[in-house]
Amino acid sequence: MVTMPSLDTVFWFAAGILTLAGVVRYALYPMWREIREALTWWKKFQRDWDGEPEEPGRSAVPGVMQRLNAMDGQLHRNGGESLKDKVCDTLDLTKDLAVRVTAIEDRQLRIEQRVNQLPS
Repeated sequence: MVTMPSLDTVFWFAAGILTLAGVVRYALYPMWREIREALTWWKKFQRDWDGEPEEPGRSAVPGVMQRLNAMDGQLHRNGGESLKDKVCDTLDLTKDLAVRVTAIEDRQLRIEQRVNQLPS
């Protein structure tokens, strides 16, 4: 024979259920939301770090290490195509132009001196 639980037992059981629902709603759910956001951020970071393969309609995106290696390659001389080669070529050209400008200024100064020596 099945006996009915007492009203006191039903009250405490319902209070326990409501307390558990409150804990889940106000304590566990906000923590889960923060954890989910952190996991979403981590997935984005990992996708950026590893890169993405080519898919229909879009080209592949290289990962961080591939991009750093490409930048590192620009910092070493390789015969004319790297950024360092371009900077060195520009520096050499600037030095050459500085020598030429100095020579032109010297000639101009000599010419001005000669002109000033001419009788008026």
